[in-house]
Amino acid sequence: MSKAMKAMPLVVLCALIVAVPSVWANWVQDGVAICTALDHQGSPQITSDGAGGAIVTWMDNRVGAGYADIYAQRVNASGAVQWTANGVVLCTAAGIQEYPQIIFDGAGGAIVTWMDQRSGAYDIYAQKVNASGAAQWTTDGVALCTATGDQESPQIVSDGAGGAIVTWWDSRSGNWDIYAQRVNASGAVQWTTDGVALCTAPGDQERPQIISNGAGGAIVTWMDFRSGNWGIYVQRVNASGAVQWTTDGVPMGPGWYPTITSDGAGGAIVTWAGNLNRNYAQRVDASGAVQWTTGGVGLCTATGLQYSPMITSDGAGGAIVAWMDDRNGTYDIYAQRVDVSGGILWRTDGVAICTATGHQWPGAIISDGAGGAIATWTDYRSGASDIYAQKVNASGTVRWTTDGGALCTAMGSQMYPTITSDGWGGAIVTWQDSRSGSNSHIYALRVDANGFALLTGTDAPAVPIELQQNYPNPFNPTTTMTYSVPERCNVALKIYDVSGKCVARLVDKEQEKGSYTVAWNGKDETGSSVASGIYLYRLSAGNQTIARKMVLLR
Repeated sequence: MSKAMKAMPLVVLCALIVAVPSVWANWVQDGVAICTALDHQGSPQITSDGAGGAIVTWMDNRVGAGYADIYAQRVNASGAVQWTANGVVLCTAAGIQEYPQIIFDGAGGAIVTWMDQRSGAYDIYAQKVNASGAAQWTTDGVALCTATGDQESPQIVSDGAGGAIVTWWDSRSGNWDIYAQRVNASGAVQWTTDGVALCTAPGDQERPQIISNGAGGAIVTWMDFRSGNWGIYVQRVNASGAVQWTTDGVPMGPGWYPTITSDGAGGAIVTWAGNLNRNYAQRVDASGAVQWTTGGVGLCTATGLQYSPMITSDGAGGAIVAWMDDRNGTYDIYAQRVDVSGGILWRTDGVAICTATGHQWPGAIISDGAGGAIATWTDYRSGASDIYAQKVNASGTVRWTTDGGALCTAMGSQMYPTITSDGWGGAIVTWQDSRSGSNSHIYALRVDANGFALLTGTDAPAVPIELQQNYPNPFNPTTTMTYSVPERCNVALKIYDVSGKCVARLVDKEQEKGSYTVAWNGKDETGSSVASGIYLYRLSAGNQTIARKMVLLR
C-alpha cells in the first residue's frame, strides 16, 4: 500500500467512493464565481481536489488588505463552492504576496507556494490547506527561502509523499540562479537552508519549470544566458536534494521560455521557443542523456511566427505541444504530437486547434487521459477577451466545436485561463474575470469529455446509459462493473488513475442494446498490477458519458 493510501483515513475513502453526483447541479453559464470580493483578484491557478472538483488559488487585493494576499477556494464536481465565501486565507502577512502556484496534496487538499515581500525583498513561502479549507502549517506560511536578494516566480510539484518540491530563480549571488527546496507533509523543509543550488553558472538563469521525476525528486528546466545567448538547460534533483546530472545542468538547445512534461520513464520532454521564432522539443532520459536531434526536434516550419509553447504528456512516452501561431496573419492555436523517439505524429506543421478571427493567446494544456489533450486560451474573436477550450484526440483530430467551445463570453475581459483534469476525461478551467467592472474576480467552469459545459438546468439524456457501482468496493484483487446501453452504439469502458491517466481499457467496441458485466483484475494494459489507490471507471456510449469511483486496497 502506498504512503498516501496508508495516511488516508477510512472515512475519507468512503466519502470518495460514493456515486458521482449530478454533474450539472451548480455550474452556470459563463462560470461559477470563485471569488467576487471587493477590489481585485488575479493570477488564478488550479489543481484537482482528487474527487472530480478543483482547488483554486489567487492573489487577492480586497478592500482593507492594503497589499495582495493569497487566498484559495474549493469547488466540487457539481460546481458548488465548498469553503468560506470568497475563499480561505492562506497568507495575509505584511507586504505583497503574489503569483501563487498550487498542487494537489493527495488527500483532498493542496499545497500553495508564492513569492512574498514581507521582509522587503522577495522570498519564497508555502502553505498547505486541507480538504475542509483549514490552513495546516505556520500562520502565513512556511519560509522555503529567505536568502539575501530576491527569489521569484516559484514553481511547484508533488514529492509523492504529501509534500512538495519548489523551484525558483534566485539573485543571492548578484546574478539570477536556479534553486529548489523540498517541504514535507508536515511543513518541515527537508533540504539545505534556503534551498539547493541547481545551477549557479555565469550569467543569468531564469524562469524555471518543474515536474516530478517519479521517485520523490524532480526535474527542472530553465532559460540560461551563460554563453551570451539564451539556451535551455535541465537538471534532476533526487528526494534527498542531491543534483543528479551534469553540474549546472544538461544543455537542450538554443531558445527561451521552456515548459516541461514527464516522459513516464524518469526523464522529461521539454519544449521551448527557439531560433527563427520556431518551437522545438527535446527529450532527456533518467540518466541525463539527451535523446533526440541535437538542438531539439522542430515542431513547425510554417510561415510566420510560432512561439509560447505549452506541453503535456501523451501517456505513451511522448508529448503534445500547443503554441501561438501567426501563419494566417493573426494569432491562432496549433498543436503537434511527438513520440518517444522524437518522431512527428500529426500532420506537417501541426493541427489547427483554433483559427477563428481575431487572435488567440495560449493559456494551458492538460492530458485528456486517453492519449490526447485539452487546451484552453484567451480568445479575441468577439473583439473582447473570452475563454475558450478545445480537445484533440491521440490521432490529432479536434473533438469539440470548430475553433473551440466558449467557456465564458461574459461582458468585460476574461483572461489568464488555467486548467486541471476533472478525472473523467473533461476539465475544469479557472480565469481572471472583469465582468463586474474595472476590478477582476475569479471564475471557473467545468466542461465534460464531449465538450459540453455542465450547466444548471441541463437536461439529462432522454434515454440514459446506466453504470452501477462496482462490487466489491473497496476491492482486492478483482471487482466487477455492470452497465447498460439503450441502443446499438460504440461503447468504451476505461479505468483512470487520479491524475487522469488511462491505465486499462476493458471495453472498446460496438455493442447492442442491453446490460453487460465486466471484471477488472487490478492490472494495467501491460499486465502489471497497479498500486493501491482511488481509480475512476468511465463508461462512454454514443454521445453519453458516466463515471464512478472505486478503491483498490492491496
